[in-house]
Amino acid sequence: MAHHRSTDGRGSVRGRGVSRGLVGSLLAIVLVAAVVVVWVQLGDRIDRQGEQAAANCVEGTATVPIVADPDIADALGTIAEAYAETGPVVRDHCVVVEVRPGDAKVTLDGLAGTWDPAALGARPAAWVPQSSIWAADLVSARPDVVDGQPPSLVSSPVVLATAPRLAEAFDDDLEWQQLPTLQQRDAALGAFGLGSWGSIRLAMPVGAQSDATALAAQAVAMQVTRTMGPLTEQDADSPRVSSSIEAMQSGAPQSPDGTPVGAARTIADAADPAESPIHAVAITEQALYQLTRTDTTPRLAEVIPGGPTPIADYPIIRLTGDDVAVEQTDAVADFFEFVRQPEHLAGLTALGFRGDAPLPEPTETVGFPTTEDPMPQPETAATVTINRLVYGPDSGPPSAG
Repeated sequence: MAHHRSTDGRGSVRGRGVSRGLVGSLLAIVLVAAVVVVWVQLGDRIDRQGEQAAANCVEGTATVPIVADPDIADALGTIAEAYAETGPVVRDHCVVVEVRPGDAKVTLDGLAGTWDPAALGARPAAWVPQSSIWAADLVSARPDVVDGQPPSLVSSPVVLATAPRLAEAFDDDLEWQQLPTLQQRDAALGAFGLGSWGSIRLAMPVGAQSDATALAAQAVAMQVTRTMGPLTEQDADSPRVSSSIEAMQSGAPQSPDGTPVGAARTIADAADPAESPIHAVAITEQALYQLTRTDTTPRLAEVIPGGPTPIADYPIIRLTGDDVAVEQTDAVADFFEFVRQPEHLAGLTALGFRGDAPLPEPTETVGFPTTEDPMPQPETAATVTINRLVYGPDSGPPSAG
Protein backbone atom coordinates (compact mmCIF):
# COMPACT_ATOMS: atom_id res chain seq x y z
CA MET A 1 0.00 0.00 0.00
CA ALA A 2 1.33 3.39 -0.89
CA HIS A 3 2.08 5.91 1.84
CA HIS A 4 1.25 9.56 1.40
CA ARG A 5 2.92 12.49 3.10
CA SER A 6 0.49 14.68 4.96
CA THR A 7 0.30 18.35 4.19
CA ASP A 8 -1.05 21.31 6.01
CA GLY A 9 -3.58 23.57 4.58
CA ARG A 10 -0.98 25.55 2.63
CA GLY A 11 0.27 22.44 0.88
CA SER A 12 3.59 22.39 2.69
CA VAL A 13 5.20 19.17 3.79
CA ARG A 14 5.48 18.59 7.53
CA GLY A 15 8.89 16.88 8.34
CA ARG A 16 10.84 16.30 11.56
CA GLY A 17 12.67 19.33 12.89
CA VAL A 18 16.42 19.21 13.94
CA SER A 19 17.04 19.94 17.61
CA ARG A 20 19.10 23.03 18.26
CA GLY A 21 20.73 21.19 21.19
CA LEU A 22 21.93 18.43 18.93
CA VAL A 23 23.44 20.93 16.54
CA GLY A 24 25.27 22.61 19.40
CA SER A 25 26.64 19.29 20.62
CA LEU A 26 27.95 18.40 17.18
CA LEU A 27 29.64 21.76 16.86
CA ALA A 28 31.24 21.32 20.29
CA ILE A 29 32.58 17.90 19.33
CA VAL A 30 34.05 19.29 16.12
CA LEU A 31 35.64 22.15 18.03
CA VAL A 32 37.19 19.83 20.63
CA ALA A 33 38.52 17.53 17.92
CA ALA A 34 40.08 20.50 16.16
CA VAL A 35 41.72 21.66 19.38
CA VAL A 36 43.12 18.14 20.00
CA VAL A 37 44.55 17.94 16.51
CA VAL A 38 46.19 21.35 16.86
CA TRP A 39 47.57 20.41 20.28
CA VAL A 40 49.06 17.14 19.01
CA GLN A 41 50.62 18.88 16.03
CA LEU A 42 52.06 21.54 18.31
CA GLY A 43 53.47 18.88 20.63
CA ASP A 44 55.04 17.02 17.71
CA ARG A 45 56.53 20.26 16.47
CA ILE A 46 58.01 21.02 19.91
CA ASP A 47 59.44 17.47 20.10
CA ARG A 48 60.97 17.80 16.65
CA GLN A 49 62.47 21.15 17.57
CA GLY A 50 63.90 19.61 20.75
CA GLU A 51 65.38 16.71 18.81
CA GLN A 52 66.82 19.06 16.23
CA ALA A 53 68.31 21.25 18.95
CA ALA A 54 69.87 18.23 20.60
CA ALA A 55 71.14 16.89 17.29
CA ASN A 56 72.69 20.29 16.65
CA CYS A 57 74.42 20.20 20.07
CA VAL A 58 73.16 23.58 21.17
CA GLU A 59 75.48 23.47 24.18
CA GLY A 60 78.54 22.61 22.09
CA THR A 61 80.96 19.69 22.43
CA ALA A 62 81.80 17.94 25.68
CA THR A 63 85.18 16.21 25.68
CA VAL A 64 85.35 13.34 28.16
CA PRO A 65 88.93 12.31 29.05
CA ILE A 66 89.39 8.77 30.41
CA VAL A 67 92.69 7.39 31.71
CA ALA A 68 93.03 3.62 31.47
CA ASP A 69 95.57 0.90 32.19
CA PRO A 70 97.88 0.46 29.18
CA ASP A 71 96.69 -3.16 28.76
CA ILE A 72 93.15 -1.98 28.03
CA ALA A 73 93.51 1.60 26.79
CA ASP A 74 93.90 0.91 23.05
CA ALA A 75 90.88 -1.39 22.96
CA LEU A 76 88.79 1.14 24.89
CA GLY A 77 89.93 3.80 22.46
CA THR A 78 88.68 1.69 19.55
CA ILE A 79 85.30 1.30 21.27
CA ALA A 80 85.24 5.07 21.86
CA GLU A 81 85.57 5.56 18.10
CA ALA A 82 82.58 3.28 17.52
CA TYR A 83 80.68 5.22 20.20
CA ALA A 84 81.44 8.49 18.40
CA GLU A 85 79.92 7.09 15.20
CA THR A 86 76.54 6.86 16.97
CA GLY A 87 76.51 10.65 17.40
CA PRO A 88 76.09 10.61 21.18
CA VAL A 89 74.41 13.67 22.70
CA VAL A 90 74.26 14.18 26.47
CA ARG A 91 72.55 17.21 28.01
CA ASP A 92 72.55 18.95 24.61
CA HIS A 93 76.31 18.39 24.25
CA CYS A 94 77.93 16.37 21.49
CA VAL A 95 80.14 13.89 23.33
CA VAL A 96 83.74 13.06 22.39
CA VAL A 97 85.35 10.36 24.56
CA GLU A 98 89.15 10.45 24.60
CA VAL A 99 90.89 7.42 26.11
CA ARG A 100 94.58 7.56 26.91
CA PRO A 101 96.92 5.16 28.76
CA GLY A 102 98.27 6.25 32.10
CA ASP A 103 100.65 4.94 34.73
CA ALA A 104 98.60 4.07 37.81
CA LYS A 105 100.97 5.55 40.40
CA VAL A 106 101.33 8.82 38.49
CA THR A 107 97.56 9.05 38.00
CA LEU A 108 96.90 8.29 41.67
CA ASP A 109 99.33 10.96 42.84
CA GLY A 110 97.74 13.53 40.54
CA LEU A 111 94.18 12.77 41.57
CA ALA A 112 94.98 12.59 45.27
CA GLY A 113 97.08 15.76 45.17
CA THR A 114 97.08 18.56 42.59
CA TRP A 115 96.43 17.59 38.99
CA ASP A 116 98.93 19.17 36.58
CA PRO A 117 97.34 19.34 33.10
CA ALA A 118 100.61 20.42 31.49
CA ALA A 119 102.36 17.25 32.66
CA LEU A 120 99.47 14.80 32.84
CA GLY A 121 96.97 15.99 30.24
CA ALA A 122 93.36 16.93 30.90
CA ARG A 123 92.03 15.80 34.25
CA PRO A 124 90.03 12.62 33.61
CA ALA A 125 86.34 12.16 34.24
CA ALA A 126 86.98 8.44 34.81
CA TRP A 127 89.93 6.15 35.51
CA VAL A 128 90.20 2.43 34.74
CA PRO A 129 93.34 1.04 36.45
CA GLN A 130 94.32 -2.61 36.46
CA SER A 131 92.79 -3.34 39.84
CA SER A 132 91.02 -1.94 42.87
CA ILE A 133 94.26 -1.58 44.83
CA TRP A 134 94.38 1.91 43.28
CA ALA A 135 90.74 2.66 43.98
CA ALA A 136 91.36 1.82 47.64
CA ASP A 137 94.33 4.17 47.84
CA LEU A 138 92.40 6.99 46.17
CA VAL A 139 89.32 6.53 48.35
CA SER A 140 91.56 6.46 51.42
CA ALA A 141 93.28 9.71 50.47
CA ARG A 142 90.51 11.64 48.69
CA PRO A 143 87.05 10.10 49.09
CA ASP A 144 85.53 13.34 47.82
CA VAL A 145 86.81 12.81 44.27
CA VAL A 146 85.34 9.31 43.80
CA ASP A 147 81.72 9.05 42.65
CA GLY A 148 80.24 5.93 44.25
CA GLN A 149 81.52 2.36 44.43
CA PRO A 150 83.63 1.58 41.33
CA PRO A 151 82.11 -1.31 39.35
CA SER A 152 84.30 -3.81 37.50
CA LEU A 153 84.50 -3.50 33.71
CA VAL A 154 86.31 -6.76 32.95
CA SER A 155 88.54 -9.01 35.03
CA SER A 156 91.57 -11.28 34.92
CA PRO A 157 92.64 -13.86 37.52
CA VAL A 158 96.11 -13.56 39.00
CA VAL A 159 98.21 -16.68 38.36
CA LEU A 160 101.86 -17.68 38.55
CA ALA A 161 103.94 -17.82 35.38
CA THR A 162 106.56 -20.57 35.65
CA ALA A 163 108.61 -22.83 33.44
CA PRO A 164 106.51 -25.79 32.18
CA ARG A 165 108.77 -28.24 34.06
CA LEU A 166 108.10 -26.49 37.36
CA ALA A 167 104.35 -26.45 36.72
CA GLU A 168 104.45 -30.20 36.14
CA ALA A 169 106.30 -30.68 39.42
CA PHE A 170 103.71 -28.64 41.33
CA ASP A 171 101.00 -30.88 39.87
CA ASP A 172 98.18 -28.69 41.26
CA ASP A 173 99.64 -29.14 44.75
CA LEU A 174 100.76 -25.57 45.44
CA GLU A 175 98.93 -23.08 47.65
CA TRP A 176 99.39 -19.33 48.05
CA GLN A 177 100.40 -19.66 51.69
CA GLN A 178 103.40 -21.83 50.73
CA LEU A 179 105.08 -19.04 48.77
CA PRO A 180 106.89 -17.36 51.71
CA THR A 181 108.47 -20.66 52.80
CA LEU A 182 109.37 -21.70 49.26
CA GLN A 183 111.02 -18.31 48.79
CA GLN A 184 113.18 -18.52 51.92
CA ARG A 185 114.44 -22.11 51.91
CA ASP A 186 117.44 -22.69 49.68
CA ALA A 187 116.40 -26.10 48.37
CA ALA A 188 112.68 -25.64 48.85
CA LEU A 189 111.71 -27.05 45.45
CA GLY A 190 113.14 -30.38 46.54
CA ALA A 191 109.73 -31.00 48.11
CA PHE A 192 108.43 -31.17 44.53
CA GLY A 193 111.26 -33.34 43.22
CA LEU A 194 113.39 -30.45 41.96
CA GLY A 195 116.10 -30.22 44.61
CA SER A 196 118.65 -28.86 42.15
CA TRP A 197 116.42 -25.87 41.35
CA GLY A 198 116.90 -24.24 44.75
CA SER A 199 114.15 -21.95 46.04
CA ILE A 200 111.11 -20.81 44.11
CA ARG A 201 112.89 -17.56 43.16
CA LEU A 202 109.62 -15.68 43.08
CA ALA A 203 109.97 -12.23 41.56
CA MET A 204 108.08 -9.46 43.38
CA PRO A 205 108.06 -6.61 40.85
CA VAL A 206 106.79 -3.25 42.05
CA GLY A 207 107.15 -1.22 38.86
CA ALA A 208 104.50 -0.33 36.30
CA GLN A 209 101.45 -2.61 36.07
CA SER A 210 102.59 -4.73 39.00
CA ASP A 211 99.15 -5.06 40.59
CA ALA A 212 99.50 -8.85 40.50
CA THR A 213 102.26 -8.61 43.12
CA ALA A 214 99.99 -6.86 45.63
CA LEU A 215 97.04 -9.08 44.75
CA ALA A 216 99.13 -12.22 45.30
CA ALA A 217 100.16 -10.78 48.68
CA GLN A 218 96.46 -10.39 49.52
CA ALA A 219 95.90 -14.07 48.68
CA VAL A 220 98.79 -15.09 50.94
CA ALA A 221 97.41 -12.87 53.71
CA MET A 222 93.98 -14.51 53.48
CA GLN A 223 95.44 -17.99 53.87
CA VAL A 224 97.95 -17.31 56.63
CA THR A 225 95.29 -15.55 58.72
CA ARG A 226 92.67 -18.18 57.81
CA THR A 227 90.23 -15.44 56.88
CA MET A 228 86.91 -16.84 55.69
CA GLY A 229 85.36 -13.60 54.41
CA PRO A 230 86.89 -10.43 53.00
CA LEU A 231 90.34 -9.57 54.35
CA THR A 232 89.96 -7.04 57.16
CA GLU A 233 92.25 -4.27 58.34
CA GLN A 234 92.91 -6.27 61.50
CA ASP A 235 93.95 -9.28 59.40
CA ALA A 236 96.25 -7.19 57.21
CA ASP A 237 97.85 -5.60 60.28
CA SER A 238 98.71 -8.96 61.84
CA PRO A 239 102.38 -9.94 62.37
CA ARG A 240 101.82 -13.13 60.35
CA VAL A 241 100.90 -11.11 57.29
CA SER A 242 103.78 -8.66 57.54
CA SER A 243 106.31 -11.45 58.15
CA SER A 244 104.94 -13.51 55.23
CA ILE A 245 105.16 -10.61 52.79
CA GLU A 246 108.62 -9.73 54.06
CA ALA A 247 109.68 -13.35 53.49
CA MET A 248 108.50 -13.18 49.88
CA GLN A 249 110.28 -9.89 49.29
CA SER A 250 113.53 -10.74 51.03
CA GLY A 251 115.96 -11.97 48.42
CA ALA A 252 113.35 -11.86 45.64
CA PRO A 253 115.01 -11.77 42.21
CA GLN A 254 114.61 -8.53 40.29
CA SER A 255 112.54 -8.21 37.15
CA PRO A 256 114.64 -6.61 34.39
CA ASP A 257 112.13 -3.81 33.88
CA GLY A 258 110.30 -3.92 37.19
CA THR A 259 107.18 -5.52 35.67
CA PRO A 260 105.62 -9.00 35.86
CA VAL A 261 105.86 -9.32 32.07
CA GLY A 262 109.60 -8.62 32.20
CA ALA A 263 110.06 -11.31 34.84
CA ALA A 264 107.99 -13.78 32.80
CA ARG A 265 110.15 -13.13 29.74
CA THR A 266 113.23 -13.97 31.80
CA ILE A 267 111.71 -17.36 32.65
CA ALA A 268 110.62 -18.00 29.05
CA ASP A 269 114.00 -17.08 27.56
CA ALA A 270 116.15 -19.10 29.97
CA ALA A 271 118.30 -21.70 28.21
CA ASP A 272 118.15 -23.91 31.30
CA PRO A 273 114.98 -23.39 33.41
CA ALA A 274 116.71 -24.75 36.52
CA GLU A 275 119.39 -22.06 36.24
CA SER A 276 117.03 -19.18 35.50
CA PRO A 277 117.43 -16.28 37.96
CA ILE A 278 113.60 -16.23 38.20
CA HIS A 279 111.43 -19.32 38.56
CA ALA A 280 108.02 -17.74 39.13
CA VAL A 281 106.14 -14.45 39.08
CA ALA A 282 102.56 -13.42 39.82
CA ILE A 283 100.93 -12.07 36.68
CA THR A 284 97.44 -11.47 35.32
CA GLU A 285 96.13 -14.24 33.10
CA GLN A 286 95.45 -11.64 30.42
CA ALA A 287 99.06 -10.44 30.37
CA LEU A 288 100.29 -14.04 30.25
CA TYR A 289 97.95 -14.76 27.35
CA GLN A 290 99.20 -11.76 25.39
CA LEU A 291 102.81 -12.75 26.04
CA THR A 292 102.38 -16.35 24.87
CA ARG A 293 99.39 -16.46 22.52
CA THR A 294 101.49 -17.11 19.41
CA ASP A 295 103.70 -19.78 21.02
CA THR A 296 103.41 -23.14 19.30
CA THR A 297 105.70 -24.74 21.87
CA PRO A 298 105.04 -23.72 25.48
CA ARG A 299 107.81 -21.63 27.02
CA LEU A 300 105.74 -20.76 30.09
CA ALA A 301 103.02 -22.42 32.12
CA GLU A 302 100.02 -21.05 34.02
CA VAL A 303 100.00 -22.19 37.65
CA ILE A 304 96.90 -21.49 39.76
CA PRO A 305 97.76 -21.95 43.46
CA GLY A 306 95.12 -23.40 45.75
CA GLY A 307 93.01 -21.08 47.86
CA PRO A 308 90.97 -18.01 46.92
CA THR A 309 92.18 -16.64 43.58
CA PRO A 310 92.94 -12.90 43.51
CA ILE A 311 91.35 -10.98 40.66
CA ALA A 312 92.45 -7.91 38.74
CA ASP A 313 89.04 -6.27 38.34
CA TYR A 314 89.67 -3.19 36.15
CA PRO A 315 87.32 -0.90 38.12
CA ILE A 316 85.57 2.07 36.51
CA ILE A 317 86.46 4.86 38.92
CA ARG A 318 84.04 7.68 38.15
CA LEU A 319 85.54 10.95 39.27
CA THR A 320 83.81 14.00 40.61
CA GLY A 321 84.68 17.52 41.71
CA ASP A 322 84.79 21.04 40.36
CA ASP A 323 86.80 19.95 37.32
CA VAL A 324 84.22 17.36 36.20
CA ALA A 325 81.11 18.83 34.56
CA VAL A 326 77.73 17.18 34.98
CA GLU A 327 77.55 16.37 31.27
CA GLN A 328 80.91 14.58 31.54
CA THR A 329 79.62 12.51 34.46
CA ASP A 330 76.53 11.52 32.49
CA ALA A 331 78.60 10.82 29.39
CA VAL A 332 80.89 8.46 31.35
CA ALA A 333 77.83 6.42 32.39
CA ASP A 334 76.49 6.42 28.83
CA PHE A 335 79.84 5.40 27.33
CA PHE A 336 80.46 2.47 29.65
CA GLU A 337 76.89 1.26 29.10
CA PHE A 338 77.84 1.21 25.42
CA VAL A 339 81.10 -0.63 26.18
CA ARG A 340 79.22 -3.34 28.11
CA GLN A 341 77.09 -4.29 25.14
CA PRO A 342 78.29 -7.78 24.14
CA GLU A 343 79.30 -6.79 20.62
CA HIS A 344 81.62 -4.10 22.02
CA LEU A 345 82.79 -5.99 25.10
CA ALA A 346 83.95 -8.71 22.72
CA GLY A 347 86.73 -6.36 21.67
CA LEU A 348 88.10 -6.64 25.21
CA THR A 349 87.51 -10.34 25.87
CA ALA A 350 89.26 -11.13 22.58
CA LEU A 351 92.42 -9.79 24.25
CA GLY A 352 92.09 -12.29 27.11
CA PHE A 353 90.05 -10.23 29.57
CA ARG A 354 87.10 -12.00 31.16
CA GLY A 355 83.65 -10.52 30.72
CA ASP A 356 80.20 -11.17 29.31
CA ALA A 357 81.50 -12.03 25.84
CA PRO A 358 83.44 -14.95 24.32
CA LEU A 359 87.01 -15.66 25.42
CA PRO A 360 89.76 -16.58 22.96
CA GLU A 361 90.51 -20.22 22.29
CA PRO A 362 92.87 -21.80 24.85
CA THR A 363 96.55 -21.72 23.94
CA GLU A 364 99.54 -23.89 24.76
CA THR A 365 99.99 -21.81 27.93
CA VAL A 366 96.64 -20.31 28.95
CA GLY A 367 93.55 -22.48 29.22
CA PHE A 368 91.09 -19.94 30.68
CA PRO A 369 89.78 -22.37 33.31
CA THR A 370 86.78 -21.49 35.45
CA THR A 371 87.77 -19.59 38.58
CA GLU A 372 86.23 -21.84 41.21
CA ASP A 373 87.09 -19.75 44.28
CA PRO A 374 87.47 -16.03 43.50
CA MET A 375 88.93 -14.01 46.36
CA PRO A 376 86.44 -11.56 47.87
CA GLN A 377 87.33 -7.88 47.68
CA PRO A 378 89.23 -6.90 50.87
CA GLU A 379 88.15 -4.01 53.02
CA THR A 380 89.55 -0.71 51.73
CA ALA A 381 91.80 -0.28 54.77
CA ALA A 382 93.11 -3.84 54.37
CA THR A 383 94.00 -3.21 50.74
CA VAL A 384 95.83 -0.01 51.65
CA THR A 385 97.76 -1.84 54.40
CA ILE A 386 98.88 -4.60 52.01
CA ASN A 387 99.85 -1.96 49.44
CA ARG A 388 102.17 -0.33 51.97
CA LEU A 389 103.75 -3.67 52.86
CA VAL A 390 104.38 -4.47 49.20
CA TYR A 391 105.28 -1.09 47.77
CA GLY A 392 106.71 0.55 50.86
CA PRO A 393 105.41 3.12 53.38
CA ASP A 394 106.15 6.04 51.05
CA SER A 395 104.44 4.52 48.04
CA GLY A 396 100.96 5.88 48.74
CA PRO A 397 99.44 9.11 47.56
CA PRO A 398 99.79 12.38 49.44
CA SER A 399 97.28 12.88 52.21
CA ALA A 400 94.05 14.76 51.58
CA GLY A 401 95.25 17.52 53.85
